[in-house]
Amino acid sequence: MSFEKFTYAVREETVGGIVRYFAAFQDGAGILREVEIPREVYLALEDCRRDANRQIVSIKRHQERLALSESQLAARASALPTAMEECVEMRAALATLTETQWRRFMLYHAHGLSIEQIAQTENRAIHAIEQSINAATGKLKNFFEGGIEKQGSECAID
Repeated sequence: MSFEKFTYAVREETVGGIVRYFAAFQDGAGILREVEIPREVYLALEDCRRDANRQIVSIKRHQERLALSESQLAARASALPTAMEECVEMRAALATLTETQWRRFMLYHAHGLSIEQIAQTENRAIHAIEQSINAATGKLKNFFEGGIEKQGSECAID
């Protein structure tokens, strides 16, 4: 059984500075259709696609774990504290950002929005968004290179 097939595809198109969003799918007769959709619907469908991809990865990991031997499972379990420490360290690093830097950094890197989309959403100049994201990136690099005192696990960034 393949979980990797989506019944739709979405895309964005910019013509003359105007961004338009489209969804493509096969109708009941098997004919490929494409319709223009609002930005909000595009973002919701992209979120669904990302969630489905996360579930696919989770299912594959689960299936992989079922095939692991006891010694392989033990080796992976011993590596878990390191992954936990990395998670705590990443949360501490993100806590060094201002709220605006964090939001823009996450929109750009985690949610895949372009700088132009963020600028349009926040009604700000493109260079202001670029500077904010670059400042956030610089702070994070500085944190991981040891330039900022690490704050520990009391940071809660969600």
